[in-house]
Amino acid sequence: MNVSDKVRETITRRCMIQKGDTVTAGLSGGADSVCLVTVLHGLSHEMGFTLRAVHVNHCLRGEESDRDQHFCEELCKRLDIPLEVCRVDVTGFAKESGRSTEEAARILRYGAFDKVSCGGKTATAHNKNDNAETVLFNLIRGAGTNGLSGIPPVRGSIIRPLILCTKDEIVSECGRRGISFVFDSTNDDTDYTRNFIRHRIVPLAKEINPAFEDAVSSSSEILRRDR
Repeated sequence: MNVSDKVRETITRRCMIQKGDTVTAGLSGGADSVCLVTVLHGLSHEMGFTLRAVHVNHCLRGEESDRDQHFCEELCKRLDIPLEVCRVDVTGFAKESGRSTEEAARILRYGAFDKVSCGGKTATAHNKNDNAETVLFNLIRGAGTNGLSGIPPVRGSIIRPLILCTKDEIVSECGRRGISFVFDSTNDDTDYTRNFIRHRIVPLAKEINPAFEDAVSSSSEILRRDR
């Protein structure tokens, strides 16, 4: 089953989108979000919903951040998808609030999503790998069934159509479709906790179980049902 089929099945099974909905997709310019927007664009006519996108420029990487914004603008122009760009001051907010850069960026990003969607549905590009990393992150910090349940496919107005797709599947889908995307250089910086988990801990887990992400996804689903 390809990514498009998985997304269609996930949307249908989870009742994520109904006919007539307006869905705002978060678009960073990376492989996950570009794949999400492209697949949703292809499904929008078939499933009867309106698609728009939002790009949040965190202004953390100088010219690279502006490059990402320009890429998203060109992509949406090519696909004829309305795009809203929000520029946020993550560094300033982190200092004022005493939060980490990661947490500050997340708060401002979801705030922008909520503002642009006007209470409608927002699609984010979280996938199986993200879920596995989240479960590990919560486990290390100490978590109960809520934290170990991972990333929910639907949380209020937030939907995650790619949640049952792996990163490898997403990148392969981009290659199959000839879709280009940008790369965030901070993704390799293991000073960020999530990157440390992604690059150091997950590979060790996959040495024990190569299907690690699938296993965590199944466990998360069981815990969500139990809750």
